[in-house]
Amino acid sequence: MEITELDPKIKDTQEELIKHQEKAKKFKEYVQGLFIDLYTQDEFNRRVDAIFNETFRDGSK
Repeated sequence: MEITELDPKIKDTQEELIKHQEKAKKFKEYVQGLFIDLYTQDEFNRRVDAIFNETFRDGSK
């Protein structure tokens, strides 16, 4: 594979990385906004799971 063939793949990979970093930041902000003392452990886990699924769902921006 030539370097010229790798360049577009590197750019695509960088864009994908940026998207995942933005999603991770969004997830972190949502979870930090939860007050754990308001929920039982199971309720908290369900909320975090729901936020994770919503944030990292394929096609979500």
